[in-house]
Amino acid sequence: MAPRPPGKNSDEHAIVERAVRRLYQRMHADRHVQENAEALVSYLVKSGIRDEDDLVELASIANGKRYDPDNGSFL
Repeated sequence: MAPRPPGKNSDEHAIVERAVRRLYQRMHADRHVQENAEALVSYLVKSGIRDEDDLVELASIANGKRYDPDNGSFL
């Protein structure tokens, strides 16, 4: 997993790390897909979603696509 991004507290980092690990523990997705999932989960955690099951489900629905929070679209 990537080093902890600046400004993210350790609790948020742990939640993001566990959720992304659960998402890709069986799949061998490329690093780009994992980075997109990590960014989405991080955004969701900062938005107030803390339930890991919900985070994993939402990230799996996104299917590794990059989320653009400015317009709410997946690229």
